[in-house]
Amino acid sequence: MKSCKKVAATFLTLISVNALALTHLDGKVPYEDIEATPITIVGAPKTTLGQDFKYPAGQPLIEAFNIDIPVGKQTNLHKHLVPLYIYVVSGDLEVDYGSKGKKIYKPGTSYVEAIDWCHIGKVAGKKPVKVIGVYMGEKTPDQIKPTACTQPN
Repeated sequence: MKSCKKVAATFLTLISVNALALTHLDGKVPYEDIEATPITIVGAPKTTLGQDFKYPAGQPLIEAFNIDIPVGKQTNLHKHLVPLYIYVVSGDLEVDYGSKGKKIYKPGTSYVEAIDWCHIGKVAGKKPVKVIGVYMGEKTPDQIKPTACTQPN
């Protein structure tokens, strides 16, 4: 009887350890000497301006870009019509959201960019900004390209 309880306890322990690994609840998922550590998304599950969002319908189109902004340069005034996940790799990114104010994102920060809200991104320090942007759109029509704005919100 004791050996059955021991086997059952060992089995339950293995199941619970594997369940934690599969669900990422412990913050790290070892797999053959590889660890997956969660990246906190600021404001999740909403955009950086607190907007709710949903993924577009239709055939999905996901595209990722390395985006470099040199010191002294900035984006044009633009908006995104689909969810855009941003991860700041290096440099301080300043985003001006017009009537919603400015935000500065430090290296290691990630967030979902404002949707259908005009903004400008630029360097907020003395180092160039490098970000990874992952657009989650629809193939037809192609919604990945940012839309130019004529005036801030």
